[in-house]
Amino acid sequence: MTDSTSDARTALRERFRASQTEAVRRGEAARAQLPLPYLRQQAHLTAPASEFTLAQKALTNAHAVSARLMDRYGIEADELASRLDLPATAVAEVLGGRGAPVVLLDLEDGVAPHMIQEARSNAVRLLREVDRGSTLCFIRPAGIEDPRCADDLVDILIRAGEGLAPNAYPLDGIVLPKIRHVHEVEWLEEVLSTIEDQLGLSRYRIRVSFQIETGWGVLNLPQLALAGRDRLAGIILGTVDLSADLGLPEVRYRHPICEWARMTIVTVAGAMGVPAIDGMTLDFPVGLPGLSPAENHALVVDRMAANFDDARHSIDVGMSGRWAGHPLQLLATELAFRAAFSPTVIDGLIAELEAFRGATADDKGAVAGSRGELLDIGTDRHVRAQLRRAAAWGYITAQRAEELGLISAAEAEDLSRSSVAP
Repeated sequence: MTDSTSDARTALRERFRASQTEAVRRGEAARAQLPLPYLRQQAHLTAPASEFTLAQKALTNAHAVSARLMDRYGIEADELASRLDLPATAVAEVLGGRGAPVVLLDLEDGVAPHMIQEARSNAVRLLREVDRGSTLCFIRPAGIEDPRCADDLVDILIRAGEGLAPNAYPLDGIVLPKIRHVHEVEWLEEVLSTIEDQLGLSRYRIRVSFQIETGWGVLNLPQLALAGRDRLAGIILGTVDLSADLGLPEVRYRHPICEWARMTIVTVAGAMGVPAIDGMTLDFPVGLPGLSPAENHALVVDRMAANFDDARHSIDVGMSGRWAGHPLQLLATELAFRAAFSPTVIDGLIAELEAFRGATADDKGAVAGSRGELLDIGTDRHVRAQLRRAAAWGYITAQRAEELGLISAAEAEDLSRSSVAP
């Protein structure tokens, strides 16, 4: 080998290392840089902003409302756990939790047109006055095709922050419904950046989740997500409006079109590094007029079980969360996530992580786990992604997650500060 040949190879290596670094940088720039607490979206509880007391209860302790409703229908925790094939303690543990992971203050479909001004004022009061603990709070304005969309955004977002220090801004984000085209994302960016400047907020402080509920929204989703990546906090499926937009003969949770939309959302959200959020079960767990107490008891339990099954389906296809329109749906959804990520499951994932870490310490790139399963760099990456979400959800303490290398010291501090970790 001549010196000139070696020098040529060295030059090529240096050249392509530099271009490789740039390619990696551009790829990383195509993902959202989402703070860890925003992964805590396994259950969104919607509350119309026009009903102040109801929304206040949702923000302060939705689980207390769930417990009262169970009492009203005569549903015992042990009975519900048995019906859902859960440990007897599971229901009590969720009911004793810190409240809904996310509450959405709705100013779109859930508010009558003549109550818009009241709903806006309520939303501002709720954001500024209510201590919601670790619960994230989003608002949903009217969609961009509605003439009042800009008014909703400007009025609520500015009034929410007037007179407050930037680090005390009380809103976690907005959910923009019926998003269709990239130019709509660009318009929203102009609105939000202008509001941030006026309030002295850092750029991209106001996060955005896209609600995908139109044909164009599904078809354009990769482009929408890339255009909005710097603010993106999640991608949400809206099954009812999607069914209406596409002219489906019925609204059905597991309609093939809805399954196609789920797969698209899971794929794009995963690529962007943000939660994929499923739509809600349409049949609410409420008693009906004309039924006896015993019949309503059975009906409510059946509908909670149906919500639980739908939530398990959401989890199975890769969704990171679901919407709930009723406190008992919230309970059923959280129980589904606790079942899918039970202490036994979490312990098994941690065992896999530690087994592979031990293998790499012994200079092994792949080993068989205790059950004969493959453990390698790919499986370790998947395990770490699952455990990182579990840490955000509070299923692993922040200290333990940091010890395992799942989160950084700064992220552990953020989780501890927000009282997410048990």
